[in-house]
Amino acid sequence: MNKKMSANNKSQQSMENGKKQRKILGPVSNLEEYIRPDWWQHIFNSLYLKTDADVVDDPNITCQEVDLFTDILNLSPEHRILDLCCGQGRHSLELTRRGFNLVEGLDRSHYLIQKAKDYKKKEGLNVKFREGDARKLPYLPDTFDVVMLLGNSFGYFETIQDDMRVLKEVFRVLKPWGRFLIDVTDGGYLRERFQPRSWEWIDKKHFVCRERSLSLDKQKLISREVVSHV
Repeated sequence: MNKKMSANNKSQQSMENGKKQRKILGPVSNLEEYIRPDWWQHIFNSLYLKTDADVVDDPNITCQEVDLFTDILNLSPEHRILDLCCGQGRHSLELTRRGFNLVEGLDRSHYLIQKAKDYKKKEGLNVKFREGDARKLPYLPDTFDVVMLLGNSFGYFETIQDDMRVLKEVFRVLKPWGRFLIDVTDGGYLRERFQPRSWEWIDKKHFVCRERSLSLDKQKLISREVVSHV
């Protein structure tokens, strides 16, 4: 299996509201040296939703993905569904809009789970969200008919042992003959075709510059993002 992990080093070049910003790194010769083992605990915040909004905040993309996933899994309204590493809940919310009322979403990011709860409350949807670690799920055995791990969220941890813990937990909480869907990027495709540098405007005042490189073992794609306020 090809394993791909992106780690973002995000800094905002501004002094908004007089607040002191953290030190910004200049040119870096080896991106891998700057990755923290727990990088995934720090990047999924409001800035993440800005820089990745063209994908993770596009309702058309979400609808197309839910169309595909419901077809692959042959979902029915009576199925209990876990959206693991759900982020701001875009798939859980869309499933609930379509009449699936036994959906739960779990994510490690406090910020994204709060956003999911805000969306749920605003629309009056019957879906549950909670914070939690995918390596130790807060559910009893045989709870869910379906578990979905979407958005390339598998493979974030530093060791294969931790990745295996996630899989073991998924199979623990799945009912017998339950279904498990992993949506993961094609590592071989990325390895051959990633762009070392790119940039784009994310709104009228901010643009993001990205640098990318492969890790020494060629198993991870490392991404650095520098967000600038004009």
